[in-house]
Amino acid sequence: MRKVILLFITLILISACENKAKAVITKSSISKEPIVCMKLNNFNAENELIIHLKKIYNFNNKCSYSLTLKFKKDIICNSTQNISTKSLGKMPKSFIQLEIKKGFKTIYKYYLDLYHNANINDLDEGFLILKKDIL
Repeated sequence: MRKVILLFITLILISACENKAKAVITKSSISKEPIVCMKLNNFNAENELIIHLKKIYNFNNKCSYSLTLKFKKDIICNSTQNISTKSLGKMPKSFIQLEIKKGFKTIYKYYLDLYHNANINDLDEGFLILKKDIL
């Protein structure tokens, strides 16, 4: 009986741990119609993610909607406020964010904390969700 209880508790603990974070998606109530074109705001240096984004979407610099890709790799947090998160091993290693704006108003934002460095697959997944939601 003890082995069954111990096995049951172990299964509950294992099933409660999930390595895949959930994306946070913010949509503006302004966005009622689909967006037909976007320009790319490139704040990050030309790297593999920006180059890939340019391959999967035809950006138009004359559009009023702009897409900004933000990401960070190899996040290291030295803050004592996050000590419990760091000790449990749940500190994200990177993040990826896709944000669509019209002027200064945010129309759509996709944000995902990652426990590995952001890569092309993460960008594809986020952009596919963005396309399904708003394009």
